[in-house]
Amino acid sequence: MPFILKDVSFTYQKDMVFAQEALKGLDFTVEDGEMLGVMGAAGSGKSTFLQLLNALLKAEHGHVLYNGRDLAGLNKKQLIGLRQEVGMVFQYPEQQIFADGVYDEIAFGPRNMGLDSKNADRRVRAAMQQVGLDFSEYSNRRTAALSSGEKRRVAIAGILALKPRHLLLDEPTAGLDGEGRRAILNYLQQINRQENITVIMVTHNLGHLLAVCRRLMVIERGRIALDTSVSRILDHYDRLQELGIELPPHLEAAYRLQQRGWEINTADVGVAAIARQIADKVGSVRL
Repeated sequence: MPFILKDVSFTYQKDMVFAQEALKGLDFTVEDGEMLGVMGAAGSGKSTFLQLLNALLKAEHGHVLYNGRDLAGLNKKQLIGLRQEVGMVFQYPEQQIFADGVYDEIAFGPRNMGLDSKNADRRVRAAMQQVGLDFSEYSNRRTAALSSGEKRRVAIAGILALKPRHLLLDEPTAGLDGEGRRAILNYLQQINRQENITVIMVTHNLGHLLAVCRRLMVIERGRIALDTSVSRILDHYDRLQELGIELPPHLEAAYRLQQRGWEINTADVGVAAIARQIADKVGSVRL
């Protein structure tokens, strides 16, 4: 198991007038190969949670362990190794793109690792394929000429070129249109399933998480308010309501029908799967 948080707390501007406690006593484990969705209101601590896993922040209390090692004790060389294994994609990563060309942007990480041109090229090609960017079409494109969704994919490919074992993403679908959002979520799901890369994705949109994640964590005021498998999401309907989180319409309908005695299987919470069950049951009732 790669990440274990033990009684972790973190405060911004500690001992200052404007001190803000972001996380309070978190106990949490992330297993290898998980696809975990993290949500919460603005300021709840979800982005802080991600940065602790990447050692961009250090817990002021408690321990963040990665494969048994406390991240607070890593030296500079070990931190570099950690961040190659645990890739971080910040919110609006396309705003951090600095290279003029797509190829050079994605190749920056492998080159910085000291790989020769042949191996760096192999990394670039593989990463572009993983995020659905055709090499012949995009490798010579200027980054400034790309759409927001394409820039987002280039930014993610730049992280994947480092061959991380775990991928942390802060609001990866923010600002994208429907097509761009579906593409990003689809590629994340593919690399999780095909490469067994752990994906931890923060967003405020429950529907986006339910589309691809298998586990959901909700943070409220720095504490874990809910930790559940997505397939059990309807079991926590009342808690979600208390947290001010609304279910997508198809799951709201499924819950209402469950309350009336209908058996709705939520092993797959996708719109098509739920709609099919409802349609089948409606058809059987009519018969």
